[in-house]
Amino acid sequence: MSRLFNLSVMLLLGLVCLGTTLAKPQEGMTREHATQLANECKAETGATDEDVEQLMKHVAPESHEAKCLRACVLKKFQIMDEAGKVNKENAVQMVKAMSKHDAEKEDAPADVVAKCEGIETPPDHCDAAAAFEDCIYEQIKEHGLELEDH
Repeated sequence: MSRLFNLSVMLLLGLVCLGTTLAKPQEGMTREHATQLANECKAETGATDEDVEQLMKHVAPESHEAKCLRACVLKKFQIMDEAGKVNKENAVQMVKAMSKHDAEKEDAPADVVAKCEGIETPPDHCDAAAAFEDCIYEQIKEHGLELEDH
């Protein structure tokens, strides 16, 4: 099973994705599944095809709907709970799945999540998703991890 997927898709908090089937993070973190969830969330959030494209290409969200798209997908992958809190274990699995394996940096995914799980985020889950995403990108870069190609 391909482990390619997009950080943006994974780093999303959300308010609007209630009542849908949730993916088990370690089983569903593929680019294909992320795209499927993003398309489901597009309808739920009022996001556009362009918002989905930008999400899959790691482009920062411009509209509130694009931020909510990210939030929705994060919740579907159980990276965030309904209160907007990070599930540390699932977030670590996500960072592992999205980054190229490097035996010398085995602890880096946990360190990345540890730096970001406690950041102060806005009360709006959509805005919080964008803040969490920014932190993860920054920490991945700081820890020298490489993202899987998309």
